[in-house]
Amino acid sequence: MCLMACYWARLPRLVFGATSHDVAVNGFEDLQLYRELTYPAERRQLRGDHVEAGLREQAADVLRSWADRLPFPVESKL
Repeated sequence: MCLMACYWARLPRLVFGATSHDVAVNGFEDLQLYRELTYPAERRQLRGDHVEAGLREQAADVLRSWADRLPFPVESKL
């Protein structure tokens, strides 16, 4: 989640001390999480459920409102 937030925030640089190997040795699951992202949604350990249509539209409205306030035009990724 933190790495994705960095990409979404368009940070130009990320500085870190410990590598994925370092944290794995100490019990954290970074490498497994990266592997999870390569699996189809139905095979992942974390189940994702969609909300009802009305709530989805509300969430999309929040995103549109945020994008409208950016100092540059949003480029659709579709």
